[in-house]
Amino acid sequence: MKKTTLILTVIICLVAGYALGNFFPLNIFARSQLSSQFNLPILEDKGIQGDARLEVILKMDDGRPLNNVEVDVAEEPGPPPIGGVAISDDNGLAVFDIKSGNYFIFFNDNNFPKNVKNPEAQAVEVKAGEVNQKIIILTIQ
Repeated sequence: MKKTTLILTVIICLVAGYALGNFFPLNIFARSQLSSQFNLPILEDKGIQGDARLEVILKMDDGRPLNNVEVDVAEEPGPPPIGGVAISDDNGLAVFDIKSGNYFIFFNDNNFPKNVKNPEAQAVEVKAGEVNQKIIILTIQ
């Protein structure tokens, strides 16, 4: 009887631990570490990552590209989800591989160039199988 009770208790604890680990959020790094250590199938948040491509081009009003700027994309302005952050390259290009849908393009105030006017969030519709491109013209403050 005691052995059966012990076995049932262990099984209940394992099932409860598995359920808690999969349905209550831990940070992604901790979840992936647990999964690799114990070979558990843990669901990961993929954010807005997908197979539709969005290209955001940042240009100054004189035509120069604006590089090394964090560009954020999300369903609404705020902290960007996984897949919603890119840095503009030397051509002012920031590329996102995200799901089809309606998004906003916006910028992080903390690391936006101080001499450039931070524009309002810009709406964009992203469709799979199309070139989704948004050019944002920026001005000096």
